[in-house]
Amino acid sequence: MKKTYIAPLIATLLFIISLGAAEPRFLTTAPEVFYAMLPPPPADDSPAGLADIETILQVQKDRTPAQVERARRVEKQNVMSLGAWLFGPDFTKENLPRTYAFLRRATTERGEIVHAMKDQWSRTRPYDRGLGVEKCVPNRPAGTSYPSGHSASGALWEVLFSAAMPEYETFFTSARREIMWCRVLAGVHYPSDTQAGGLIGHAIARDMLKTPATRAAVKEMRAEVLAFLEKHPQAAARAQNAAAKGEPPRA
Repeated sequence: MKKTYIAPLIATLLFIISLGAAEPRFLTTAPEVFYAMLPPPPADDSPAGLADIETILQVQKDRTPAQVERARRVEKQNVMSLGAWLFGPDFTKENLPRTYAFLRRATTERGEIVHAMKDQWSRTRPYDRGLGVEKCVPNRPAGTSYPSGHSASGALWEVLFSAAMPEYETFFTSARREIMWCRVLAGVHYPSDTQAGGLIGHAIARDMLKTPATRAAVKEMRAEVLAFLEKHPQAAARAQNAAAKGEPPRA
């Protein structure tokens, strides 16, 4: 018998209702298209599932204080994080309100898809399996494990930031990889969770870029960021140095 998933059906109905909202959506493709993109998570006793847990246990064994700080920094990520890592602490929602509003809306739409997927698969978090995995971040993540919401957000932001500021694309790609790996370092996600999150985040962002509303928002974001850099020369200098290294800051 074919399994029926209630959460994706509810998400689809909410998506249809939202199309009639006053504000144009960045994402107009039906949720089912994204649900079909990911396979189920690997079974615990499959080669991929065993590799997932062995990777986490080995990472935990070798985890350093600096890696714990990296994982905790990523745990606290928000829609401005990639910009703040590149441009510095002045890259805030107060200084860039249009950028913040755009990324927040896009991230909310991303969440509708990913949360339904989490409910659909209900994969147990690695630290809840009684196999010796200990998370190193203070908070207990909401929801189940597959796909990774942090990774999906990181991939979404990577694409949108890169569309607005293509001169820093290499940096944003490295930042997305840092987010994905830090969720494994933290002990809260399997590697396959983060890969799935990255794939679906990329797919959602690229689909968003097909809509006029998203493309217009990207243009506004670029204009606002460039104006911000003119007012904050120290941020421009920081960005040049970070882009030259091609890596986000690490603790």
